[in-house]
Amino acid sequence: MKSFFVYLLLLSGLSSSLSAASAGTRDSIDFVAILKKTGPYNPSQNQNYPSFTYQSPDAPELAVLRKTYHLDSIAGKGSETDRAIRLLDWFHRQVPHEDVASIDELTAGNIITFYKEKKVGQGCYPLSIAMNEIFLSMGFKSRSVICFSNLYPVAQGGHVINSLYIDSLKKWIYMDPQENAYLKDEKGNFLSIAEVRERLINGMPLILNPTANYHQIPTKKEEYLYQFMAQHIYRMICPLNSECNSQTRSDGKLLQYVELLPSGSIDPLTDGFETSARKNYQVITYHTNNDLLFWQKP
Repeated sequence: MKSFFVYLLLLSGLSSSLSAASAGTRDSIDFVAILKKTGPYNPSQNQNYPSFTYQSPDAPELAVLRKTYHLDSIAGKGSETDRAIRLLDWFHRQVPHEDVASIDELTAGNIITFYKEKKVGQGCYPLSIAMNEIFLSMGFKSRSVICFSNLYPVAQGGHVINSLYIDSLKKWIYMDPQENAYLKDEKGNFLSIAEVRERLINGMPLILNPTANYHQIPTKKEEYLYQFMAQHIYRMICPLNSECNSQTRSDGKLLQYVELLPSGSIDPLTDGFETSARKNYQVITYHTNNDLLFWQKP
């Protein structure tokens, strides 16, 4: 079974891979059953954090990204979802997933250039960051979504995907650049990350796009959704400000996140995304149990 785990070694000091024995044990665990036992969200909880922001496609760095890679031509014509799927498929083929430490400067341009020059792929965290900037450059509202399990204090791996807002549908939809994956219901409607989580819990159908793949090997739905994502869709963390170069941890940087947890969850004690003052940068993380606020329309 391939490793899906996030490499955040330079960011958080977490151990991001499991031993082969642990992976074998994971195959025998019913993560959907565990997910069903989690507490509910609390939609009445007040917002205790600033509003999410999304960078304008007119920002100079996003305009350069769009022009350099001819993203208008790649997206082409058609519906918002058609254009988004073309962008997802294009970037999926630019930089493959590989379990390595993240590069220092996390921007879409650097991530693509690094692979072209070094022929070394990136983990799902950089892939999601690059995908996010590509979507933003094309005028979409988009977020990177860091997904962890309920294991504390160390998450022991995770996965990072994207949530893309589609104006015409008035909803967020699930997108995964590592797997070139998106999901629909039995009627052909695109699903959000929140809906995927709900359907895993309630045993409702999930339709994975047939073009989903890992290094040209078709993604196995049972493995991907019912084992891996069911394990890691417990804690979800998004950068507060969705913008170019927002996740490079450099001197004087302030990084802000919002984390969605089920009611009754234990707040993490140690995590690269938890509030902390590091040697040369600061991290502030807000926690909420209100899923409606977390997934509010942009």
